[in-house]
Amino acid sequence: MSDLEIVPVDPLDQATVDQWLDLLRVAQDADTPHLPAIVPAPAIVGLLRRTAASRTEHWLVRRDGRVVGAADISLPLLDNLHLSEVELTVATDARRQGIGTALLRHVEQRVAAAGRDTVIGYVVDPLDGGPPRPVDGQRFAEAGGYLRGLDEIHRVADLTAAPAHDELLGEAWRHAEGYELVQWAGRMPDEIVDGAAYLNGRMNIDAPIGDLAIEQQRMDAARLREGEAKTHDRGMLALGTAVRHRESGTVAGYTDIVTIPGDEEHCWQGNTIVDPEHRGKRLGMILKIENHRLLGSYRPRMRYVHTWNAEVNAHMIAINEAVGYRAVDRWIAYQKKLTG
Repeated sequence: MSDLEIVPVDPLDQATVDQWLDLLRVAQDADTPHLPAIVPAPAIVGLLRRTAASRTEHWLVRRDGRVVGAADISLPLLDNLHLSEVELTVATDARRQGIGTALLRHVEQRVAAAGRDTVIGYVVDPLDGGPPRPVDGQRFAEAGGYLRGLDEIHRVADLTAAPAHDELLGEAWRHAEGYELVQWAGRMPDEIVDGAAYLNGRMNIDAPIGDLAIEQQRMDAARLREGEAKTHDRGMLALGTAVRHRESGTVAGYTDIVTIPGDEEHCWQGNTIVDPEHRGKRLGMILKIENHRLLGSYRPRMRYVHTWNAEVNAHMIAINEAVGYRAVDRWIAYQKKLTG
């Protein structure tokens, strides 16, 4: 479309950044009503912050001087060098006018120029009986040549409605004799960082990935620490719990939750993983409940925790539902292999 201008987001142009944030807020309210409002500070820091593990390009579309679309292109730099993850947004009153198609074409050109041949993006759809969405994301993705790769379910735990889970936790600990808790706020203790990095690197092996062309991450302590620094720079606080095997000192599993500055109502579940050699001892249940309790000690007014699981991940879903998570919508990962 000749009247469209696609340009990088300039983090030093306050007027443009404000328009970009307004676009994202309005679109999120329409498309993903279960998510909290976007907090400006972390988003703006994200425009400026760079890491060794990934690079993100932020683009926007203008028409007649107005921002009507945006795209993020995330490019891993240490592994998965064939891959890019993208997120597209079009103003709610400017849809079905070719803007999304033009933006997707630009994104794919940028991905190809970066030497990548695989694009992954998510579409959000209501669950059966849920409220209708104003955008048919599946139809848009499939018209662009994207194939459905993995269905994930977004669940939310209401901490004000959840019971204390004393019996559930007590029963879990009876199966976990010989293990101990390690908990932290902000920086993970040095004595467990190598073990946690090893577990984090297993996520793409142990968690279902469907048909997505995702490789194992090359994770080490330095990369984990860089991720912590990125979280800190955005004003976020990570609260984590690990279970360690006393006799061997092995980090058998860990989980974390990230809180957003200025938001005392919504927070975000990070990875939860248990080493395959230590499964069958209810460690996943222990990690979830104990970390919710840690969250309560630091953010006692916090109400909602958001998490995502592959729809086929029956074991983790059973744990989440036991501690109070309830499904709200489906996030579908679509994938395309670029040619030429």
